Amino acid sequence: MTFPVIDIAAVAHIAQQAGQKIMEFYGEYDIAATIEQKADQSPVTVADKAAHQVIAEGLAGLGHPFPILSEEGRDIPYHERRAWPTFWIVDPLDGTKEFIRRTGHFAVNIGLIHHDFPVAGVIYLPVSGLTYYADANGAFKITPGQLPVRLQCPAVAPAQLRAVRSKGNFGPAEQQVLDALAVQEVRPVGSSIKYCQVAEGQAELYYRASPNSEWDSAAGQAIVEQAGGKILAVPPQPTGFERFGYNKPSLINGPFVCVGFADTLALERQLAAILS
Repeated sequence: MTFPVIDIAAVAHIAQQAGQKIMEFYGEYDIAATIEQKADQSPVTVADKAAHQVIAEGLAGLGHPFPILSEEGRDIPYHERRAWPTFWIVDPLDGTKEFIRRTGHFAVNIGLIHHDFPVAGVIYLPVSGLTYYADANGAFKITPGQLPVRLQCPAVAPAQLRAVRSKGNFGPAEQQVLDALAVQEVRPVGSSIKYCQVAEGQAELYYRASPNSEWDSAAGQAIVEQAGGKILAVPPQPTGFERFGYNKPSLINGPFVCVGFADTLALERQLAAILS
C-alpha cells in the first residue's frame, strides 16, 4: 500500500500549538464557567473549541486535500465521509473530564486515516510537554529539549503482563478479561496516554470494551502499530482477530485490545477462549 506523504514534524508542531492554547485555560482560568454539555452528555469547554480552531487552521495550511473529522467539528454523516480515501481524525482535547479536574491526564490527538486504517498520528501531552508521533518511518517520542527516541515494542510478551485501563470508563467485564489473562498489574490512565505507555513499554495491554470514539484511538493506534504492536478488534471473526478499522457508519468504537508486542498468537488464542 502507498501511504500519503505528509510532514509529520509539521503535524506535531500543530498539536503542540493546540496544547499551548489549552494550557492558557488550565491555570487560574475558571474552567467550570465554560463547560457545556454536548448531545451525548459529555462536557466541552472553551479550551476544546480553541484547540480545534488551532488544529483546523494548521492542517488546512499544510496544503493537503484531506478533509478533517474532529470531535469539535461539524457532524459529518456517513454518506458523505464513506467515500473519503484519506482524512485527518482529530480530538483537540482528549480527556476533557481530566482537564476539568486538573489531573494532567489529557492530550491532543491528530491521526491520519488512509483506506480505513491509521497510517500516521501525533499525541501531545500539554502538561509534560511530551510528544509521541508515528508515520511510515516508525514511532518516536520527544522529551522537551532532547532528540527523538524511537519506540520499539518487543517481539514476544514478557512473563508477566501489565495493563493500562481507562480512569473513568472501566467495567467488571473488562476486569474479568484482564483477570482471565492473569494480568499482574492494572494501572488507570487518562485519555490517549494509554497508547503512548503501551508503545514505549510501560504496559503490554489495553483492553477496551466500554464506549469511546474513533478520534480517541486513531492517533494512538498509529503510534502503537508503527512501534511494532497491534490493535485488534474484539470479538474475533470466524477467520480470527482482525486489525481495528475506522470510518464506520457509527463513530463509536467497538471493543478492542491494544497489544504492546508483535507475536500475539498465544494471546489471541487465550482471548478467543475467554470471549467464546
